[in-house]
Amino acid sequence: MLLNHIKVPIFFTTFLFVFIACDNSSTGSKEDSGPIPSENLEAVLSYTMENENGGPKGQTLLIWHDGEILLEEYSENFDGQQLHNIWSGSKSFAGLLAAIAVQNGLFTFDTALGELIPEWNPESERGKITIRQLLNLTSGIETASIGDTNQTAEEWLAADMEFETGAKFTYGPTPFYILSWIFMEVFEINPVSYLNDNLFSPLGLVRGDWSNVDLIYPNLSFGARYPALDWLQVGIMLMNKGSLNGNVIIEENLLNDLLTPSETNPGYGITFWLNTPVGQQKRSALSLPGHAKSQSTSKMISDLMPDDLFMMSGAFGQKLYICPSLNLVIVRYGVFLVGGISDEQFFLRLMEGVDQNTLE
Repeated sequence: MLLNHIKVPIFFTTFLFVFIACDNSSTGSKEDSGPIPSENLEAVLSYTMENENGGPKGQTLLIWHDGEILLEEYSENFDGQQLHNIWSGSKSFAGLLAAIAVQNGLFTFDTALGELIPEWNPESERGKITIRQLLNLTSGIETASIGDTNQTAEEWLAADMEFETGAKFTYGPTPFYILSWIFMEVFEINPVSYLNDNLFSPLGLVRGDWSNVDLIYPNLSFGARYPALDWLQVGIMLMNKGSLNGNVIIEENLLNDLLTPSETNPGYGITFWLNTPVGQQKRSALSLPGHAKSQSTSKMISDLMPDDLFMMSGAFGQKLYICPSLNLVIVRYGVFLVGGISDEQFFLRLMEGVDQNTLE
């Protein structure tokens, strides 16, 4: 039974024992097992970890609330220390990389690319694109298709304008390749080393690796591999407004920049997905490409959750959900090709009947 691996705070251990021991036909009254009922945990585990054919759909589910890991579940032969590809969850690390660079004075979010890329005329349309527009995916630059790793530095530096800046939200890897190039060629800084020095090491994390594109440039679009427990620590830091254990990693004003949407896509900030109310029609047009979703919802992630929920999200159901108002952080790792989930269906199972005031 999946509950065998749930790690729970002491205050609802007794209930779990009773719950597991009870016969399924029991007609006893529904009880709460601490902040989230155990039947909700069981439902979300089943949805996220098991596919319809009985095989694994998920490899990890961690639910952290207010200083406690309420649930920690792994598929067979997997654990929270193993590297796992988070796919486009990597894009949000590019956002954190940019915020740290702003914090350290390398550039600002409103620095124009023409000031950084010698090949681009500062007075040209693409030369006036800012770091902010590049990373909130409204630059208008023509991008390679999702998942394309064949594009070379010569090609992405030669990319033409496909749309007027700010006219359209365009999801693709080229903006992140350009950022990687800027770090490597302009600042002569390896962006992964920079993240290690300024993000992971201050968090006490030393694991992880990245794939490259065009041989030498870290793939900031979808190349990161990190253990689930490390990603959880990043989420806790973000939930704490950029700090952990009193150590400021990302200044709060810069984190606010990352979580500020563009007018073009109110459900996306600088590399982070936001639970902004956007309306059903617009949500359908702007939702995360290639991910299971419920079209009936009007918020970008879930109607059931507060507006301050935000997430790092990658293909095949790689999720880091952060909800500061509920002191809630969730990590979910999905299996390659079969691990996709609907955010709305996830939170429907987790939060049904939960009084959110008890989580605050």
